[in-house]
Amino acid sequence: MFSRSAQRFWEILPGLTTWSILILPVILSIFFPEGLAYFIIVFDVYWLTNALIFGGHLWSGFIHMKRAMKIDWLERLHKTDNLQAWSDELKAKLLGLRGFEARKVHEEWEEVEAILRLPETQKSWREVVHSVIYAIYKESYEVVTASVQACLATNYPKDRIMLVLALEERAGEEAVKMANRIKEEYGDQFFDVLITVHPDGIVGEIKAKGANVYHAGQELKKYVDEHQMDYEDVMVSCFDADTLPSRQYFANLTYKYVINPERTYRSYQPIPLFNNNMWDVPMMNRLVAFGSSYWQIIESTRPYRLVNFSSQAMSLKTLVEIDFWDKSVVSEDSKQYYRAYYHYHGNHKVVPIFAPVSMDAVMGKNYWDTMKAQYIQKRRWAWGIEHLPYVMEKFFSKRGIMTFYERAIHPYRIYVGHVAWATSSLLIALGAWMPVWLNADFRSSILAYHLPVLARDLLSITWVGIALQAIIAMQLLPPRPDHHGIGKNIEMILMWILMPISGILFGSLAAIDAETRLMFGRYLGFHVTAKERKSTIDHHRVDITSVKNS
Repeated sequence: MFSRSAQRFWEILPGLTTWSILILPVILSIFFPEGLAYFIIVFDVYWLTNALIFGGHLWSGFIHMKRAMKIDWLERLHKTDNLQAWSDELKAKLLGLRGFEARKVHEEWEEVEAILRLPETQKSWREVVHSVIYAIYKESYEVVTASVQACLATNYPKDRIMLVLALEERAGEEAVKMANRIKEEYGDQFFDVLITVHPDGIVGEIKAKGANVYHAGQELKKYVDEHQMDYEDVMVSCFDADTLPSRQYFANLTYKYVINPERTYRSYQPIPLFNNNMWDVPMMNRLVAFGSSYWQIIESTRPYRLVNFSSQAMSLKTLVEIDFWDKSVVSEDSKQYYRAYYHYHGNHKVVPIFAPVSMDAVMGKNYWDTMKAQYIQKRRWAWGIEHLPYVMEKFFSKRGIMTFYERAIHPYRIYVGHVAWATSSLLIALGAWMPVWLNADFRSSILAYHLPVLARDLLSITWVGIALQAIIAMQLLPPRPDHHGIGKNIEMILMWILMPISGILFGSLAAIDAETRLMFGRYLGFHVTAKERKSTIDHHRVDITSVKNS
């Protein structure tokens, strides 16, 4: 373990770097404006290139998701009953395919061939029971019931799905009554419904989701032990209370699990779509919600970078071996990945599941309450920088066990990614203007005249990417509720002009806030995100969630 001084060094470094990057352009504008001007040009070109690359990954991820939603994964599971016949069928299918579909079928054939060569690792999908942990605080009966009904609407056998309603003691008796009501109404339609109540005030824990699901995981383990079930036969999905799995989620997850010979060294990440109440939230919140979903779609096309976010799944065997979830952090989802990664000495990866799960976008009781809640949520996500000391401690302690690259890659990505999160939007928006505003001598130069124009022209190309995001957004939207008119569709398109403002307010400023708090040791607690609903969720709508054909 790090000493306290070493811990504080790595907590201070990101915020110190961010503030240095933000202050440096002011100094350069006064003393070396030409150098800053050329840097801003290079910086804008770099981010323009990134934007185009991200756009390509976003489109690719969207195509992957559309394809995954059209596949009958339950039928594929039945085919795995005879792996050799399934391999032969995939190989024959390849003869008539070209392009993207041929590549995907070839990948699948290689997966089947790999597990055929390792008969001792083969597992029947019929042995797998899904346990869905719903972390519940003060969510309403209607919110939790919609999630339960979405599980019922999936195409996976319900007698192989178990619900764990993970309550907080501090939520009071009302939460227990609500959970008991759900168990009474739906218990006989599932394998079982388990209710757990996380005690309040346990030493060493913070009041956060991680502590609740840790307790729920422990209770689930006791249940599995009592029923003499194999840990490897239990898949655990950890969801927020408002998470609605799409129809294919469990079947898709099961297929990816049983077809992987190293299944217990993997975690499984669906695509989170914050679209349950998308038609009702303000425009700015819609942009943030789409942006969060888009980033996960992009990362799913780059599985070598993929880290758990929000909804996730692991086998109970994996959870037992890594001691479930971290009880002392705010961002337990990403920390879960790092804990497994280092526990297995680098032999841990996230498998993307392109079957989406739908959640609520942030919405409070009024506009300003919603804006505040949105900022708090983004700051909480940016608080993932708290993991830097942990991964740096592993960088040093895992010498001789893991390669330099395996030890260095995650500290590098966390550090660079969070600093870029805090600074990029502000540098892009203001960088080209700062030497013009702050240096009168430079203001009269030819370079000063051309710099803002060149920066504007370069960044205007990024609107191509924003247009792509708008097109995909219209495909991911659930049907428009009856209480909204056709004008709401126009608003859904016009809102994208607010993208730069959203990037600064809920991107850079929230990340700067988080890093500054960590720098000064003002540790962030867990704030439950406000998620109101103006209309009832139809659980059949999660099939976007059948992704519209375009």
